[in-house]
Amino acid sequence: MSIELHHFFILADPGAPEADLLLEAGLIEGASNDHPGQGTANRRFFFPNTMLELIYIRDAVEARTGAGKDLRIVDRYMTDEASPFGLVVRPLGDTPDVPFASWDYCADYLPPGKPFLIGNNSDVLEEPLCVCSPIGVPMMDPPADTINQNLLLTQLELSLPVAFPSTTLVAIASSGRITLVTGKPHHMALTFNNAQDGIFLDFRPELPLTFRR
Repeated sequence: MSIELHHFFILADPGAPEADLLLEAGLIEGASNDHPGQGTANRRFFFPNTMLELIYIRDAVEARTGAGKDLRIVDRYMTDEASPFGLVVRPLGDTPDVPFASWDYCADYLPPGKPFLIGNNSDVLEEPLCVCSPIGVPMMDPPADTINQNLLLTQLELSLPVAFPSTTLVAIASSGRITLVTGKPHHMALTFNNAQDGIFLDFRPELPLTFRR
């Protein structure tokens, strides 16, 4: 089955105040939502072909004991060496097979029998969570006025401190538009519109994130 990048996330502080940096840079913020059973909530920024999600822990007890406990969100947030990132792909076919080993995450907020497929690298905290969205569950389109229409993602460069990424992460990266840089500190570099305007935005140290457009 073929996959493509759908969206990506960064773990943020409670309430995701880091999102205000994106607002100050002129981005439009979309609607937020909660993740029952996962103990998390988000702030979101939509683009024509992807979405950036800032996820934060809303309820640490729920995050540790609820349906999403095996995602180890709290461990990832509390561990300096852990990756703060997640990559979410979607299937391009109707077969249940995905090109990486995975386990089922039956989220409380999804229809029964329609789990997320979580990459088997989920216990490797130095790597991002790798997620395939449920097969047969359509992704909802945001209102047009909440989309940053002038920013088309053309490249996502993900740096991580491991020397040899897992086969799961390599498979996710092969979905297109994702480049892995190993042996470097955690960092996500997004390129929009092939950087044709020559603009560079750096949201560090609050977020391990840079934009080129």
